[in-house]
Amino acid sequence: MMKIIWVATALSLFPLTIWYYALFKKTLSHLEKRHPEIWRSLGEIGFVKNNNIINSNKFIMFLLRKEYKALDDSNLNKDATLCRVLLISGFILATIAFVTPIIIGKYS
Repeated sequence: MMKIIWVATALSLFPLTIWYYALFKKTLSHLEKRHPEIWRSLGEIGFVKNNNIINSNKFIMFLLRKEYKALDDSNLNKDATLCRVLLISGFILATIAFVTPIIIGKYS
């Protein structure tokens, strides 16, 4: 049973990651065009260009703290909220995918 859970979890991470990256790119583009001051404060982060650990952390905290809601932009709110949900879901699934093989090894 645990092996099935691990396979399902690991496989679900692939589409979730692709969906997150697509939404990440869309959200960054929206910030750059409509809220350039916020985009600059996040380190002018891009999908590939200027994407380092410091800028990525700024963007993650921007999502987790829901700072995008203060901008009163309905399109950004929708995309950033979904991006936040995908980020948290991905973290939970990755944790399960990491812990499940340990549990399988311990109890099999």
